[in-house]
Amino acid sequence: MPIPFAVLAAVSTLSLYTGPEPEKTALYRDWITGCDNVRNCAAVALAPVGDVGADHLEVMIEQPLGHQLEPVVTIKVPPGSVKLALTIDAAPVVLPPREGERLVFRGPLARPLVQALRGGNVAVLRDAASGKQLARASLAGLTAALLWIDAQQGKTGTPRALVRTGNRRFVDDLPGYSVTLTRPPRGDRPPTQPDAGQLAKLNAAETCVSASKNPAEPPRLIRLDRDNSMLIVPRRCGSGAYNAEASIMIVDGFGEMKPATFDYDIGVTGDGPGNVVVNVGWNESARVLESHILHRALGDCGKVDRFIWNGKQFRLSEQRVMPECRGSFERIAVWKVDVIEQ
Repeated sequence: MPIPFAVLAAVSTLSLYTGPEPEKTALYRDWITGCDNVRNCAAVALAPVGDVGADHLEVMIEQPLGHQLEPVVTIKVPPGSVKLALTIDAAPVVLPPREGERLVFRGPLARPLVQALRGGNVAVLRDAASGKQLARASLAGLTAALLWIDAQQGKTGTPRALVRTGNRRFVDDLPGYSVTLTRPPRGDRPPTQPDAGQLAKLNAAETCVSASKNPAEPPRLIRLDRDNSMLIVPRRCGSGAYNAEASIMIVDGFGEMKPATFDYDIGVTGDGPGNVVVNVGWNESARVLESHILHRALGDCGKVDRFIWNGKQFRLSEQRVMPECRGSFERIAVWKVDVIEQ
């Protein structure tokens, strides 16, 4: 006798967390879709294969898990646009007020738009005054992407499904699981300076295989908590034209320095989790260390890994990906944790 879906969902929800396991994405013709570990999902429009140009219209449909939560549709507006008109197979769409360089459809505007997109072939954004086409998005594969989201969220056959609605009761306790990580409080002192001798040895140990190397950049020192500071050391070797590497070191209260440890391998060292990040960023207000890998110089594909410091190591707190180099600069969230301040 098959196990009821609700039972399977409950078992999945109770799964013990053993480490970060970002979810996979799924590709359906000109749309890519994915969910995070608590099944908040998104679908993103891609330029047709072989047709990646400046006129690709970036469209992202985000669908939270909760059965009462509506989708949100975001359309990126080309720079310099003034008055706009959007059509789906020549049928006009009522636009919300612009939010900077984006049109964001929420609430009662969102679900009808998703259904209109699903039933169309192409969405076209034009200059309303001249009628000139500014950008277009293929809608091929969107229905399949939304069916995938419904299945991932357990909404297929329920009143809130995006595609195949029905009367089946939606169960909120559905597959995936939330992850909670704790973080020590901020330190109230300036960061501890690393031992000068150790820092000199670290720089001397980096030997480049090729004759070319990046200019040496000064390290950046940041206070992490009461006892530890972080030293971001740009690497002169191993960096490409658009991916710059940096070593992350931890400095204790005595100035002793050691490589930082991470609970997730971002995929640049080839030897499991290391202490090297790419295109490093530090968000001081959020206390998040970011590694942003680009798959090509245009920047329309790659992934973002975000980490928090838990007092002993860096833990993956968020991952956003775009594996397809097809004109979209959006990233789909495939991993997210809740951070609790100690």
